[in-house]
Amino acid sequence: MFRKYNCYWRIIFKMKKIIKIIKGILKIPVNIVKGIGKLILRIANFIYDIARAFVRMIVFIIKSPLLLAIQIYKKGIIIRDYVMAKVDYLDNESKKWHRFFQTLASPYNLLLKLGFSPQMAASFLVVGSTATTGVVINETVLAERSFSNRDAGVYLAPSDMPNSEWEEQLQEEVTTNTLRVLLNDTPVETIDISNVNVGTSYASNGQPSALPSGKTEAILIDGNNTRIEIGKLTFSRNSCKTLNLENINANKVTLTNNQADGLSVYQTASSTIPNLRVSGGYYMADLLQTEGGLYDRIHISPLDTISSSKVYVNELKLENIVSSGGTCDLKKLDIGELEITFNRIGGDNSLVSKALTISSTVTSANWVVDGNIEVLMGEVARKPN
Repeated sequence: MFRKYNCYWRIIFKMKKIIKIIKGILKIPVNIVKGIGKLILRIANFIYDIARAFVRMIVFIIKSPLLLAIQIYKKGIIIRDYVMAKVDYLDNESKKWHRFFQTLASPYNLLLKLGFSPQMAASFLVVGSTATTGVVINETVLAERSFSNRDAGVYLAPSDMPNSEWEEQLQEEVTTNTLRVLLNDTPVETIDISNVNVGTSYASNGQPSALPSGKTEAILIDGNNTRIEIGKLTFSRNSCKTLNLENINANKVTLTNNQADGLSVYQTASSTIPNLRVSGGYYMADLLQTEGGLYDRIHISPLDTISSSKVYVNELKLENIVSSGGTCDLKKLDIGELEITFNRIGGDNSLVSKALTISSTVTSANWVVDGNIEVLMGEVARKPN
């Protein structure tokens, strides 16, 4: 009996061992999977840490010179503004002193500033002097006249001073208070004439202004036999008895917001002129600018004796010019961009005769025509002294 029970216990004990062994065998795949999972997790964490460190390093490398560049740029702006403020101040002071000494040295300029006409100022100086003194005064006046100082005369671009040789040949231009600009082989960056009165639109010391004898144009921009090539021509906020455009080739014509006592506009299409600008390098003239003058006439054209087929101006600005008594004519020009805006054109109170005329000989690849209206109007009234 005892042996029988002992045999049972041995069988049970062996079964427990077998079960334990089976459980151990079954746990092996689970443990392997857990181990592989932990290994993968550790590898992933390691790669993540390396990636974060790499990203931080890249961001630091990028930010360092960028922040430095921003700081340098901000300091550069401060230095630039300080220097330019000093330059502007010195430039303004220089102009003030220049005009001060010009006024002191020139009785002629002083009389002009008091409102006398150029002819009357010259007559006062001559009458009040002996013959010898008169010669000295005349030389002084010629030496001190300049384009930038609003003086009439004959100017050979790009010189700011009147050309004595051409004034001897064109005496009529000198004696009639004409602003005459002659263009030669030297290309000019900018010609700027603004805030002036022309023709019969003003009076000085009781003497009414007038067009030169035999002339019908108050403003004449004419290429003559030698065409003028202009990068951009701006004709804006001007008053004219009539405005006539003919024989002009342009890339773009903008004709907007003009009032005219009769309109006649031919929009002739052409693609022969590119949207050009003029360059001249080191030998290009910088600037001819005048503001606030009184002239009987404005005339810009090439030299008659020039051998070139064209003369060049990068930008021509005619703005806020009040003219009367004569026409405003633009002709024989090649232009990259032509802007005619906000002008007042007319003088006979009739819409039958056309005050603003763009002839069929004006061609352009691009036309912008908008906001132009016909209005009955008379000529601009003459301003008193």
